[in-house]
Amino acid sequence: MKMGIFLLVFFSALDIQAQVDEEEEDQQVRDTIGYNTGKVVIQNPPSVVSAYTYDAASDRYIYNSKVGEYNINYPAILTPKEYEDLVMRESMKKYFKEKADAIDGKKAGSEEGKKDLLPRYYVNSSFFETIFGSNTIDVKPTGSVEMDLGVRYTKQDNPSFSPRNRAVTTFDFDQRISLSLMGKVGTRLNVNANYDTESTFAFQNLIKLEYTPTEDEILQKIEVGNVSMPLNSSLIRGAQSLFGVKAQFQFGKTTVTGIFSEQKSQTKSVTAQGGGTLQEFDIFSLDYDADRHFFLSQYFRNKYDSSLRNYPLINSRVQITRVEVWVTNRQNRVSTTDNNSRNIIALQDLGESRLQGFDDNQIVNLGPALPPGFFTAAPDSPSDNRNNRFNPALITAGGGILNASIREIVTTGNSSFNAPGATITEGQDYAKLENARKLSPNEYTFHPQLGYLSLQQRLANDEVLAVAYQYTIGDQVYQVGEFGNGGVESTTVTNGAQPENQPEPENQVISTQSLVLKMLKSSITTVEREVSPNVKVTRPIWNLMMKNIYQIAPGGQLQ
Repeated sequence: MKMGIFLLVFFSALDIQAQVDEEEEDQQVRDTIGYNTGKVVIQNPPSVVSAYTYDAASDRYIYNSKVGEYNINYPAILTPKEYEDLVMRESMKKYFKEKADAIDGKKAGSEEGKKDLLPRYYVNSSFFETIFGSNTIDVKPTGSVEMDLGVRYTKQDNPSFSPRNRAVTTFDFDQRISLSLMGKVGTRLNVNANYDTESTFAFQNLIKLEYTPTEDEILQKIEVGNVSMPLNSSLIRGAQSLFGVKAQFQFGKTTVTGIFSEQKSQTKSVTAQGGGTLQEFDIFSLDYDADRHFFLSQYFRNKYDSSLRNYPLINSRVQITRVEVWVTNRQNRVSTTDNNSRNIIALQDLGESRLQGFDDNQIVNLGPALPPGFFTAAPDSPSDNRNNRFNPALITAGGGILNASIREIVTTGNSSFNAPGATITEGQDYAKLENARKLSPNEYTFHPQLGYLSLQQRLANDEVLAVAYQYTIGDQVYQVGEFGNGGVESTTVTNGAQPENQPEPENQVISTQSLVLKMLKSSITTVEREVSPNVKVTRPIWNLMMKNIYQIAPGGQLQ
């Protein structure tokens, strides 16, 4: 009986002890997983002084912690190499901790620390220190740099474009830089630089080096970069926005300032009088407004000076009533409301007649010898298609230089001209344009009495300009060139011969017809030509471009 009770109690105790041990183990595991007990580090009190001392006898560095004159721990002995490595590690640790605290911005003084993220550089050179006053270099950059990178894909289902040109993939790259640099080399050299890609003016990007020796030196200051030269005098004014070298010297009580620079600014004086402003301009004669203003013919160029002899009274009976202007259609611009696209043949000598006091090669480009009976009108006749044998009316009537192949742009060539003794050259005597564009009235202006044309936009060097115009002198009507709606159809349809005159679609022949116009500008610009050995003359078409109109700021014209 006693034995059974003892075994029961023993196994119960073992079971209870096992449960307690298991609970303690589980409790210990739960208390340690996911928690960090950490530690508390207490700094030494001020009475404990820790320092390194150098023992010259043993050539060692000894680290001691003392309270008064008593050591409180065992000293640490380091070799010079170990001491240098320790100091380097501690310095780097302290430096990066200061910069991390400055970027974090939570500690006092972090805003000032952000302005000095670059370290101070030291130069181990006595020569460097002699020139710049010390061996330190401080650099403080500020600003921002932004870059945008992208890819742009465009696709246009335009049947006028080739399949390869309908889809275009381009890279889109943009950058914005705004930087300012302040540097100091030693105590004598200062470097300042500003650069901004979005600055309004170029002079806002500055760079300046300023070297200032001691006050006892003859050279007091030297500046390189963006400098200025202010003068305390009303007789001679100083200049601003200069780029060059400026130096100041002192000889006793005498101060000399010299400067060698390029001026990047201008000084203008504007005088107000009678409710307006008077301003002077300096313009070179070669800076005329080129490729925008043209005489309509040599006749109007010859009459220009005499018509303005009593200006503002214009002595001219000419009244230009109608003008059509055609140019190279570089962008394939087609109007949906107006027929502004045609094939054209531009002739340089169309409508010209002999002018007294001028040789024929100064009036027409055709040569070297003119065909017999080329001029069909009296000298000094007003410009008209009937003045010479380039008259487009003679294409069908016969007797002219042009033949029927001139109407088809594909067949137009040197063989389209019947000019014995003369050499016809494309780009000089004529130009052909397929799908030329007619300018709208708001793209040009013309003077109805003086006979010149002004374009709103300057032409490129390889663009062709051609006109057709009509004017009156008294009761006489004159015309040069052919108008788009003047009787020459752009497309003709010819039927094949069929029984009972019944045309069928498969027998129709469709052909285009070109307009014959007066050429004012060619795609090839040449000023002179050789008419005989060692004899050169100015090409007539070069004289048609006006060279007496100048652009003046802001957006005005001087004529």
